[in-house]
Order: sequence, then C-alpha cells, then structure tokens
Amino acid sequence: MDAALPLLGATNAWITPPVAISVTALIFTLASFWWMQVRRGRLRVETGHVFSGAITRSKIVLDIPLVFHNPAPASLVVADIKLRLSGGAGDENSPDHEALPKRMFWIAFHGSVYPESDKHRQYAMPFAVEGRKSVERVIEFQWDTPESQLEDGPYTATVEVLVLPQRWGQRRWHTTCTFSLRTDLWSGNRNALIPRTNDPEFYEAIKDVTG
Repeated sequence: MDAALPLLGATNAWITPPVAISVTALIFTLASFWWMQVRRGRLRVETGHVFSGAITRSKIVLDIPLVFHNPAPASLVVADIKLRLSGGAGDENSPDHEALPKRMFWIAFHGSVYPESDKHRQYAMPFAVEGRKSVERVIEFQWDTPESQLEDGPYTATVEVLVLPQRWGQRRWHTTCTFSLRTDLWSGNRNALIPRTNDPEFYEAIKDVTG
C-alpha cells in the first residue's frame, strides 16, 4: 500500500505515484505528438555555384537555382522571395555606392537554369514545402532600370523569404542563405542570359577547356 501514499503529504493526498505516472505519460504523449506531427520548423534554403544572368542598361535578370528544405513535420508556404545585393569591390566613385544595397524582386521561376524562350516559365506564385521534404526552384529575379551595371564584383547576395503561416501574426522576412555573386567572372556577353558560375576554380577550368 505504500505505493499509493501521497507524494507531498496529507494536504495533497490526490498526488499519488500512480497519478504522477499517468500525468507524466500523458504529457510525454502530447509532447511527442506535437514534435512528430504538428511542430513548425525554420525553412532552410541552399544554392549551388551555377546560375544564369544578364545585365543590360534597362534590366538585370538573375535566374538562381534554390533548394527549399522543410525539416519539421508541418507544411510551410513560401509566399514571396527577394534577392538582396550589397557590397562590391568598387571605390566611392563606383555607381554601386549609391545603387546598393538593392532588393531584386521575384518575377517568375523556370524548369532549368538555362531558360529556353519562355519554356517552362511560370510567373511568381506561392508554393508549399511539405514537412520533411525539399522543393527545387529556379527563381528569376529582376531589377528594372538599374543604377549600376554590377561591374565591380564580387557582391554579397542574400536570399530573403516570406514564409507562411506567420508566427504571432507578424509579417516577417527571413534571411535564409547568403552567397557570393561573382559578376567579376562574367567574360563578355554580359547582356546574354546564359549559364554562369560563382566558383573561380570552375571558371578557370572551363575557360581553359573552351579557350
């Protein structure tokens, strides 16, 4: 009968070992259900070194391949994306000094890094990332009538994402990943929307092969 005696004395006679064990088991069950089925996580975004880009006097277009990973069980919705450009290697006389930082807008997404005459091009719209899964998208960012031609790279590119549902009802943009945008590796045809790289070693290897 000792196992049924109160844990905290006669004044708390209802708190017996069986009750304590039952309550603990219930709390553990609820916590496990929340962790495995309901919990919302923080969206993770990664990119590689290959992308497409073109720079003209009227517009800058960057097609950046991104992988969105949701590590938690609850689904998340990517409502909007922006690409923030900053930095640069130019001096105080560089156009970048006045033009940057600049946020480029998400206009569309593509089925591949090398877009072909609007093939598989869809205008920007929210998309879901299911729990514990990843989604791949080639995101097209644009900058109309740019004040800079981004000639003094490298630049710092930061991907900012608006994720739903919002926490505590607040509209917040999340910084998800940062990478170096190596426009200094663009050799000729800067106005052509063609594949490019942010990896100097890869650039040198390709340059040696292609001449």
